[in-house]
Amino acid sequence: MKTEIKVEPLPPHIDGELIEQRAKAETVAQPFPLDLLPRVVQKYVKEGAEACGADPSVIALPTLVTLAACIGTTRKIAAKSTWTAPAILWGAVVGNSGTLKSCGYDLSRDLLSKDEERYQSEHEEAMKRHRLEHAKYKRAQTKWSRGKTDSEPPSEPARPSAHRFIVDDQTLESLVPVMQENPRGLFQLTDELRGFFDGMGAYSSGGRSGKDESRWLSVFDARPFSVDRKQNRERISVPMTGVSVSGTIQPSILANTFSPNRIASGMLARLLLVMPEPRAKKWTDKEMSLQTRNAMRRVVVQLKELEHQIVDGAPQPIVLKMSRLAKKRFAEFVTSHGAETIQHDEALAAAWAKFEGYAMRFALVDHLVRAACGEKHCRSDGPVRRKSIENGIELSRWFASETERIYATLNFAKLDDQREGPENRNATRLAEWIKSNGGSATIRDINRGPRRYRGSNKEALIREDCNTLVRDNLAEWENSRSVSEIVLLPTECDGDGTQDLPEKTKQVSPKSPEGSKSSSAQETHQPRRKKKRRKPLEASSVNQSEETADSAVEKADGKRRHTQKKSSKKRPPRRRRPPTE
Repeated sequence: MKTEIKVEPLPPHIDGELIEQRAKAETVAQPFPLDLLPRVVQKYVKEGAEACGADPSVIALPTLVTLAACIGTTRKIAAKSTWTAPAILWGAVVGNSGTLKSCGYDLSRDLLSKDEERYQSEHEEAMKRHRLEHAKYKRAQTKWSRGKTDSEPPSEPARPSAHRFIVDDQTLESLVPVMQENPRGLFQLTDELRGFFDGMGAYSSGGRSGKDESRWLSVFDARPFSVDRKQNRERISVPMTGVSVSGTIQPSILANTFSPNRIASGMLARLLLVMPEPRAKKWTDKEMSLQTRNAMRRVVVQLKELEHQIVDGAPQPIVLKMSRLAKKRFAEFVTSHGAETIQHDEALAAAWAKFEGYAMRFALVDHLVRAACGEKHCRSDGPVRRKSIENGIELSRWFASETERIYATLNFAKLDDQREGPENRNATRLAEWIKSNGGSATIRDINRGPRRYRGSNKEALIREDCNTLVRDNLAEWENSRSVSEIVLLPTECDGDGTQDLPEKTKQVSPKSPEGSKSSSAQETHQPRRKKKRRKPLEASSVNQSEETADSAVEKADGKRRHTQKKSSKKRPPRRRRPPTE
């Protein structure tokens, strides 16, 4: 007899229940689904939130990222042979100052502090031994150089590598040698993520795409890359890159950090965001129990003991496959989630597409935490079960709903709509600064003004943002023989167009022939400013001018006579010595 396989219906992803949830998600934050977490993690998050008086999501996101960082690059999950995902998570708690957004950060620091102290003490002891061995090597090297033997020179002892796990506010260039020494992965744990984004080369230069940005995207997927150092031209290759990121950021800073170009690059789409409703701080006597803290500590220790497999003498991650039922459930989710993705605008669709991979990453963390807790049918090298996949899918759905709400709150609208004005917010800020400084400015003025344009080699950046204002009909170039000025044009918000602008700007008419030329013509060839013709003077004004001229001549003659009197005073002649016979 043939056995019939029952196919469970797809979850309601476009039914009335989800539509109602999405309608609420635009204004109201949904509670974090604690029941999706393993029991140990669920208790840790709940007690931590009650002890701090914060929303559970503020504790849950940093805790998930911490567990993923402890796994590092030792494991990957595979949906199929060409689709794998590492245990790397990037998360940001969004909130204003004083909203208890740093509670999860503090708990993660406390959870890992003992390991960091141990790593530091071990490295100090290793450096003491290295200094003693290096002193012996120096003496042996001196003795060998003075001798006349054909023996081999003494070998210099290698400097011990530092075992690192937590890094804070470091650029990618400085992280490369650290990643090379720690192939297991690192944890970028920082209270304020603004320094993390400012440290990227792409963002420190004003939001333009660059090498650092693309390399950070490679780090998110644990892909290898190489770096050529400028000082000694040494090439450093990192076969496995893995850095989990966790921190906090204020809503205004998040909105200003990610311009439309940065959203299109995919950097924002890789960030898991939570932004709970602000709560008034209240006193509470509740504290996290020592039993809960120790149980979570044991899970962290178990995850940190996971190791790579060695293939051809090099460490490689162990790839965990999905069970048959887990793979079937994930295939259903991919199909339904893909139908949702194409219904969103460009900005939200970029983030929506990443939640398929995040479902796999959440499932991998869930599976390995349960294996560390000793649950049945869960092994650190065994297949991922359906329950873990289900939890990963539901977690990704919650984060997708939270992302949609945050994007709507922070006005991350369609990228096409944002491109209708200036290319980025930097040009708008530049226009505001020029208006506050009289409505016009030279390149040198701008170079001494906003911090973004200070320093050497910033002329190209200044011209780029100024040309953006010219293309959007917000300003125009006025060139003279010695200097170029960017002058703001009157806008509708200025009333009659001349109230809030200086005289130089009032003389510019948007209907003039110069203003009607294309932006490319303005950039390549600028007409010289015409000199103003002086009006003929009337008789009375001529007499006045003659009188003023005569008085000026008299003053000049008086000054000349005064200087002559001073110079007429002769100095006494110097006494000469009598000639010697």
